[in-house]
Amino acid sequence: MRFAFFLPILALVSGAASAAGGPAGYPATLMDAPATLTEPPAPFVRLGKPVVTLEKTTLEDVALRTGGMRLSEGRGIFRRDILCLAGTEGGRPMRLWLIATDGPRVSEAQLEWMAEGEKPDPVCRSLSPERLPVRLGKVGLGMTKEAVLELLGPASLDAADGWHYWFSQRFLRNERNFQMLELNWLGVRFEDGRAVRLFSSQATNP
Repeated sequence: MRFAFFLPILALVSGAASAAGGPAGYPATLMDAPATLTEPPAPFVRLGKPVVTLEKTTLEDVALRTGGMRLSEGRGIFRRDILCLAGTEGGRPMRLWLIATDGPRVSEAQLEWMAEGEKPDPVCRSLSPERLPVRLGKVGLGMTKEAVLELLGPASLDAADGWHYWFSQRFLRNERNFQMLELNWLGVRFEDGRAVRLFSSQATNP
């Protein structure tokens, strides 16, 4: 089993602090979520009509389509490339991070409202109107908890910190008929009954 398979999982529980200058760390409660789904809850990111498919679409392709700037952090097997996009939904500014870990393809996405009065980071490219709204799978910012539950069904874990997680695990076959294990997470944080932060991550071995 490749060590790189675990890198997105390790990143999820890194506990790194949120920062406008880069993607946020993921909540530790995520690892308490059991795999209750057999179909991935958010295997793609929708930018208006165009779709970014996790583990298939390259970050370079997204950069070419949006004019975004690719950045790199870390070294060796811990290197990851990131791209920031910004826009406005429901009259509020939001920010989207797309992340490629251990390769050229997008493996993670984070979507969040910006704080009141916060200015977009200079590296965040503004999305054109036809690239909006942004959705992780079927879910977007500002959606009610009831609407999300209607779309996805019960969460794999309803954590006490306000996060809800949907976690899938399934076995697939590649073109050589070798078995692969695919894991997909979707996290949604609700405040006052509406989604304010989201993330999706996918990892497949081998």
